[in-house]
Amino acid sequence: MPYFDPRPKEKIEDFYDREHELKELINYMVEVKPLILVLGLRRTGKTSLLKVALNEANLPYIMIDCRVFEGDAYIRRQDFTNVLERELRRLLGFHRGLLELLRGIRGVTVAGFSIKLNIRENKMLLSDILANINDWAKEHSTVFVLALDEAQELIRLKGINLLPIIAYAYDNLRNISIVLSGSKIGLMYRFLRMHDPSSPLYGRVRYEVHLKNLSREKSIEFLTKGFEQLGIKPQMDVIGEAVNRLNGVIGWLTYFGILSSEHGLTREIIDLTLEEGSKLALEEVNNFLRLREQARKRYVNILHSIALGYNSWSEIKKRLEIEESREISSSIMLNLIRNLIDAGFIVKANGKYLIPDPVLEYAIRKYYSKMLK
Repeated sequence: MPYFDPRPKEKIEDFYDREHELKELINYMVEVKPLILVLGLRRTGKTSLLKVALNEANLPYIMIDCRVFEGDAYIRRQDFTNVLERELRRLLGFHRGLLELLRGIRGVTVAGFSIKLNIRENKMLLSDILANINDWAKEHSTVFVLALDEAQELIRLKGINLLPIIAYAYDNLRNISIVLSGSKIGLMYRFLRMHDPSSPLYGRVRYEVHLKNLSREKSIEFLTKGFEQLGIKPQMDVIGEAVNRLNGVIGWLTYFGILSSEHGLTREIIDLTLEEGSKLALEEVNNFLRLREQARKRYVNILHSIALGYNSWSEIKKRLEIEESREISSSIMLNLIRNLIDAGFIVKANGKYLIPDPVLEYAIRKYYSKMLK
């Protein structure tokens, strides 16, 4: 698989850079660290890192992609169970010895390699499944990994409280490692409630792997090698401008490479990357706004202010008050800003609020009026 492939990478030879983060994650899993967080903003390669690490570690695992629930007002228990059943079927296809262990659990129905879960019949079902998988892993002298990609989406899960289940595994299941990845870092911490004394995970040690945007040097190297893989002669002036405008976000650099391979490596493709990428970036913002329709205009105006360079608290608040022709309390303002930070759309650095995604910043400046509707 070339570097310029839109799908998450699964093999180490297709995975650019991230040697340190990959080694760190594999070591945590092999050492059976009970709770591992893989954190980074959108399009920094978290899913690829997770998939490559799981394959390189060669450990049995279940990986649930929680992005399928993004934009839903809430996640039904049955929807989550359906996704879990699919992953269990995949796991049983590789490890048939688990079949008999799971068959004996109340609430589990096994027919061939088909498996159905009935949590209503057994409220401890998920804990029981993990306990049996742990026994199997111990018997086979291995580690089992439960990976939840973009796990913060599960904060809206109804009918299942995952935190006590994670805490139970943390305290009792010594052959299970749980890995949670997330791009909405603030929301991830809010979901886990690790600093809340009433949370089942309060006081638990977590092991974190952080992914950041590529440096300028690494971004240029990534694009250069990617074009060489496709037999395209790198044009360093165009590559340099692309790196400047796409700011080391490997997801957008990959998209630029894909479009260049289809239409030619020119400066116009940088503009096309920003334009086409805007559609995806705005859809992610709209998923966020659909859950907060009453405050849509406020969120959009805050994002627009920041995109235009009004980066301080006082500047953003003043512009919002002018827009609404009324005073806005600091507590309301704090909640709005915190929600945008938790969702990963803005960050605070050196006392200033910034939009870290250059494509999103471009989209907000250009499509501000449409976003208000």
